[in-house]
Amino acid sequence: MATTLSFVVGKGSLTHNNRAFVAENVDKDRIKLDEFYIRETLEEAYNKIFGKAVEEYNLSQKRKDRQISNYLNKIKNSKNNEKVFYENVVQIGKMTDYGVTDESGNLTANAIKAKEVLDEYVRTFQERNPNLYLFNAVLHMDEATPHLHLDYIPVAHGYKTGMKTRNSLTKALQEMGVPKAISKKENETVYWQKRERDYLTDLCKEKGIEIEVLGIERDDYTIPEYKEAMRAKDAAEAEVEMLKAKADQIISETDIKVQEADEKIEDKEKELKAITSKIEISDDELRNSEKKIEEIAEDASSVKADLDNIEKQAVNLPNFFGGEQMIKIPKKSFNKLMKISRSAMKLQKLSERYEAEVSRYKDRVTKLNERLNTAKGKLADYKKFVENKGLMAIFEEFLHPKKKSLAEELKYIREHIDEFNEPKKKAVEKKYEMEL
Repeated sequence: MATTLSFVVGKGSLTHNNRAFVAENVDKDRIKLDEFYIRETLEEAYNKIFGKAVEEYNLSQKRKDRQISNYLNKIKNSKNNEKVFYENVVQIGKMTDYGVTDESGNLTANAIKAKEVLDEYVRTFQERNPNLYLFNAVLHMDEATPHLHLDYIPVAHGYKTGMKTRNSLTKALQEMGVPKAISKKENETVYWQKRERDYLTDLCKEKGIEIEVLGIERDDYTIPEYKEAMRAKDAAEAEVEMLKAKADQIISETDIKVQEADEKIEDKEKELKAITSKIEISDDELRNSEKKIEEIAEDASSVKADLDNIEKQAVNLPNFFGGEQMIKIPKKSFNKLMKISRSAMKLQKLSERYEAEVSRYKDRVTKLNERLNTAKGKLADYKKFVENKGLMAIFEEFLHPKKKSLAEELKYIREHIDEFNEPKKKAVEKKYEMEL
């Protein structure tokens, strides 16, 4: 039974490809079956490819304002619509015939066969395409059908002015022997994609996989009308898929941030609980101090009367030799006076300790309030982040999309076909022609 071969332009979402975030259509239990052949950052790749060329160019520039500090940023900010990197998604078959798992959740024989072909293809990609530097390559077995994400940077050489080595897809393909373009529809990219599809088709044949060339069903449309309508429909579907992927990414990123917020709030709650416990201990200590002060204060209520009585009992002694005047009091009164003095000293120390505890208590409460306000502020920021992203509206639309019948879709496309701009038509044109 024949199946289809898909070789299309990808979205270039490295976080999705490398499973930095996991979309809803991904089976987490099967991520372990994925193959991550190459995972190099753009910064590392650009430095490896263009580092020497940038250095040589800068040495030839006397004016610093003409030097290139970061070639990657230069491409990102280019006004010529240059792409930092390119991606192709390679898939054999569809979910109906080359699904990864069967009803029991086991890998299908067709999926294993497709994986073998894709594995061979990616391992020979760099050798076949020396001017397309492969910096990220992943085989996904955790979605509906086995497929590859190939991310590469075009490398062109031999420029007479400026940098000797640059990012240029057209020149890179020409260096690999791809014929020059003769029209917008017959260009280097189209020729190269056909070359790669032919190679893939041969690999499939070696594994006993027959590749089907899709035909045309057009109802009451003429062939040109049908082609145009299908291109427009593909463009619309591609845009919907991009929005869905973006929604998945926003949901995933928001989930991560909300989870981080929850963890931080949980940490704050534990911290607040510990601080509250310490404050309760401090409260107990303060209450004990207050009790002791009250007890001493009660004992001291009769101090004035005792002192007045001792003063009355005091007798001045004759001073025969001069010096300080001496007095005499009864032993019992002396002992009472000493007790009053010690109590006064103890009261002073307890009062000082009490004031210190109160001060520490106030400091702890102040810090507690500051931490609590910080936690509340961060929680408010995360809520604001979710609202600003319009996550709920996107998610609701994603869950409950408005469905149209095929007849309504075709009617809409026919009525609005001129509204699709040329870049969108061009984007889907390659995919459509490839499948014919």
